[in-house]
Amino acid sequence: MLSILILNKPNITDFAKERNNLLKKAKTDWVLFIDSDEQITNAKLQITNKYQSYKLQRKTYFLGKLVEIDYPIRIVKKGTGKWVRAVHEVWEPNNLSKVGKSNEEIVHNTANNLTDYLNKINNYSTLHARANLKEGKRSSLIKIIIYPIGNLVVHYVKSRNIVFSIMKSLHSFLSWTKLYFLQH
Repeated sequence: MLSILILNKPNITDFAKERNNLLKKAKTDWVLFIDSDEQITNAKLQITNKYQSYKLQRKTYFLGKLVEIDYPIRIVKKGTGKWVRAVHEVWEPNNLSKVGKSNEEIVHNTANNLTDYLNKINNYSTLHARANLKEGKRSSLIKIIIYPIGNLVVHYVKSRNIVFSIMKSLHSFLSWTKLYFLQH
């Protein structure tokens, strides 16, 4: 049996902590995590004990256009790992287990308008800067300049959407700049 848990709590400052809390409260061994701005496309999950976690295809839409496809781990078995990182959290297994791939698909509607997305970037870049500080990462003027440019290029090559790419670059710029000010 599988529980579907939706991370839908206002003002989250540590996403891994919230996911781990939900995981502890789950009544089933297997848990599917989705965020409040995501939907699962069908509910025919086929899970076996051969794996301890599963990746799902996630299609990210920005202002109604497909901009990214990735494969995050979203189905996990209780007791086999934990979520780490306060923002842009990832699943960290207890051991080097194989990860399965589910046929399920997540649709991620990251932004319906630029105002909401800019607010999201501002919030997430603050959380990202704090997480980087906690992890001992250091900012510098070089990172503040180079990382956003790199982000712009990478996201444009992947998405072919210049507005989305600029927004991802802005997130990088704000994250490293905020970290710089936290350090000084």
